[in-house]
Amino acid sequence: MTAIQKPGWSLSKIPHIFYALRVFGPFLFFCRPSVCGPRIFNFMKSFKQNEGKDLPIGTAGFCWGGKFVTQFCWDGEENRLQDGKRITDCGFVAHPSFLKYPDDISKVQLPYSCAASEYDPQMSPEQAKQTESILKEKTATGQATGLEHEFVFYPGATHGFAVRADEDDKEEAERGKQAEAQALRWFSRWFANPPA
Repeated sequence: MTAIQKPGWSLSKIPHIFYALRVFGPFLFFCRPSVCGPRIFNFMKSFKQNEGKDLPIGTAGFCWGGKFVTQFCWDGEENRLQDGKRITDCGFVAHPSFLKYPDDISKVQLPYSCAASEYDPQMSPEQAKQTESILKEKTATGQATGLEHEFVFYPGATHGFAVRADEDDKEEAERGKQAEAQALRWFSRWFANPPA
């Protein structure tokens, strides 16, 4: 658990807060969706048309990248090449950020797996319940076509656990490894049998 995420207030949090503002302020400005979104979508389209044209493609997004992976799993025209092929076959997100609930999850059409943390300012407990409910409902209605979604809740996990777990904290490190295994299982499954 990072110093800022620990419950309660202490003076030791002040330097961490200033550091976060100094680093994340410019990041949020220069990496805002209106700037990076077109670059990411253009890169994926180019990849699918060239190196990845005969391969199933899965996308993984952690924190900030979770929004784009979620959008890749929608079924809009922006997610397809000119020949109608999708640019991705499935997606995995862990502790996604900047999603609009429930709309962004409701638009998901492709296989989508979510690893959610218990303590996450970007996905509140209510939003986590909404996400799980929507994905379960989509899986139930998509059984005829074989389309499935997955939601895994990691009790005790904090935002960022899947990519920057404290390796000295055995429980936190284990949750990060479990999320990694979740992603590998998900991609292995859908690469073997991509959705139509």
